[in-house]
Amino acid sequence: MEASASKSSAFTTASSNKMLENLDLMSKHGSDVWKLYNQQLEAFLARMQSQAVELKKMIETVNRERKYHQQMTAYELNALSMQWRELCLKNIEIQSACGELEDQIEHLKKEAQERGWNLEANVENGKMLYAES
Repeated sequence: MEASASKSSAFTTASSNKMLENLDLMSKHGSDVWKLYNQQLEAFLARMQSQAVELKKMIETVNRERKYHQQMTAYELNALSMQWRELCLKNIEIQSACGELEDQIEHLKKEAQERGWNLEANVENGKMLYAES
């Protein structure tokens, strides 16, 4: 507690010294200097407030643009997602159709083999040459 009390006492002493110094300067230089300094501070405050208003406007503009771009991107992303799903479904349909065609080809090959047809015949100039048995 003694350290805290000594710090508080030191702060009070420093504060009192500063106040006395300020009063001394005001009495030497007059209240006009103090008024001028206050005017300068008020002008500075007005500039800072004006800058804060402008920055808030800029932030709002950036946030509005960001939101717009995010919404447009969301629409595009949803459209691309739907397109991807449709393409996946088409691929599944194509794979299924290919499987069916492969099954038909296998069935036809077996049927041809049962009938004694040579499917390994050479093709020349668009005509099939059948091997004679």
